[in-house]
Amino acid sequence: MSETAAAPSLARTIVLPKRLRAAEVVAALGELRHMPADGPVTFDFREVEEFDSSTLAFLGHLSECQPGAVAVNIPEALARAEAGFARRPEACWPEVAAAPPTGSRRSRFLQTLADRFLARVKVLGQFLSMFGDEVYHIGRYLKRRKGVYPGETWNQMFFMGYKSFPIVCLLLFLVGVTISITSVEQLQLYGADIYIADLIGYAMLRELVPLMTGVILAGKVGAAVTAELASMTVLDEVDALRTMGVVPEKFLMVPRLIAITLVVPLLVAMADVAGIFGGIVVARVKFDMLPSAFITEMVTTVGWTDFLWGLVKTVVFGWAVVVGAGFKGLTVGRSAEEVGRATTESVVLSVTMIIIIDCIFAFVIY
Repeated sequence: MSETAAAPSLARTIVLPKRLRAAEVVAALGELRHMPADGPVTFDFREVEEFDSSTLAFLGHLSECQPGAVAVNIPEALARAEAGFARRPEACWPEVAAAPPTGSRRSRFLQTLADRFLARVKVLGQFLSMFGDEVYHIGRYLKRRKGVYPGETWNQMFFMGYKSFPIVCLLLFLVGVTISITSVEQLQLYGADIYIADLIGYAMLRELVPLMTGVILAGKVGAAVTAELASMTVLDEVDALRTMGVVPEKFLMVPRLIAITLVVPLLVAMADVAGIFGGIVVARVKFDMLPSAFITEMVTTVGWTDFLWGLVKTVVFGWAVVVGAGFKGLTVGRSAEEVGRATTESVVLSVTMIIIIDCIFAFVIY
C-alpha cells in the first residue's frame, strides 16, 4: 500500500490514535461510515505506535474496499508488518502485497530494537515539548490573566492541598516514628542518644519529606488528574475546546500547575512538623527526652537552608507529577481501556521522574 504525500484540498483527515487495535479500528470505521461521500478521506497514521492484526486488516480494507480512502504517514514498522500480512487468494484480493523483507534474525532484532528506541525518543520529545508549552502558557497567563477559568485554580488548590494534607501528615508522622525507632538502637550503642534530634531533623527536612510528599502526590493527585483529562479526551471534550478556539494545554493545565505550586509550601511545612513530631514522640518514650531539649538540639544542626532545599525539591516534584499526568491524560487512546492504562502509566512515570530528579538534586546539594 503506497503512501500518499499530500491529500487533496477538500479531503477530510482522520488522525488515528497511538494505540490502534480492534476497538479503535471499529471506531475509525464507524466514523468513516458516518461521513458524507462527497470527497476523499485521509487516514493519518503518524501517531500510531501500537497495532495488531486488526490494524493490518484495516489497512487492507482501505486499500481494496474503500477507493475514496487514503492512508498517509504509515510508520515503517507498520508498513513492514502490513507487507507480510497473510491475505486472501488473488481471486478475491487482486493486489497481493510484496513478499516480506528477508534478513537474518540478528538484523531483524536490531531493527525492532531501533524502532522501539525511536518510539521512546519520540515520546520523550513530545513530553519535553509539552513541558515547554506549559512554561510558556504560565508566563503568558501571569502576564495577561486571560485564557483560564479563575475559579478552577481555587478548586484545584482545594483538591491538591486541603484534600491531601491529612494523608501526607499521617504518613510522614509514621515515617518519622519508624526512622526514629530504627535509629535508636544504633545510637544507644555509642551513647549518642541526643543526636536522634539531629538525625530526624536533617533527614526529614532535606530528604524524606520531599520524597514521600512527591510519591503521595503522584499516587493521589497524578492519578486523579490523568483520569480526569483522559476521560475528557475520550469523550471528545478536549476536541470541543479546540473547536471553540481554546488551547487545552493552557485551559486545563495552567490552573493545576499554579495550584500545585501554591499548595506545596504549606504541605511541606505541615509534613515537616508531623515527621519531627514523630521523632519527638519516640525520643520521649525511649530516652525520656523533653520536646524542648529535642528541638534545641535539632536547631543546632538544621537550618533554614535545609528547609528551603526540601521546599524547592517538592515544588519540582509537584510539577513533574502534574506535567506527567497531563501528558498521559491528553495523549490517551480513544477507548475506556486506555483511561485505566494511562492512569497507571502516569503514576509509574511520575514516581520514576521523582527518583531521577532526587538523584540529580543529591549531586547538586552534596
